[in-house]
Amino acid sequence: MWSRLIWFQQGVPRFAFITWLAVRDRLSTGHRTAQWGQAQYCLYCGEPDETRDHLFFACPYTFTLWLKVAGNLFGMDPDPDWDTTITRLLTGHYDRLTFILLRLELQVTIYYFWRERNERLHNHVSKPVEHIARLVDKTVRNRIMSTCYYLRPRLQGLMQRWFGAHDT
Repeated sequence: MWSRLIWFQQGVPRFAFITWLAVRDRLSTGHRTAQWGQAQYCLYCGEPDETRDHLFFACPYTFTLWLKVAGNLFGMDPDPDWDTTITRLLTGHYDRLTFILLRLELQVTIYYFWRERNERLHNHVSKPVEHIARLVDKTVRNRIMSTCYYLRPRLQGLMQRWFGAHDT
């Protein structure tokens, strides 16, 4: 069930909420706003039909970021297809720490993708992929630290697993 990806103890409510909207396909993408007479192209690559599936992760910009952020936690190369990514997360056999990190990085990544998209739409300001990747990495590390993982036997090794999956 998709709710396991969104609602978990180590999650952050604002990231979980945006992810919940994305999973339910309720974000105000260009495809949805076109129904209200406000057509919107992809602000990352110019694709005329901005859909959830395009934004996460078929768009070259967002897929490049997803590749940087996902590291080797999946155990295989990330896929640009939204449904494949969600299915892999739900059906993959991950240990406890890896599953926590995969869910957390998915939520943080979706949140910052959406925030960057809105910055481009409303403020006409864009950031390079590397900047967003560093922001996602820092946010995940900060969340790991805030869980006091080192005091909880079930979470020990969480930060080491994160660093082991990334070059940062």
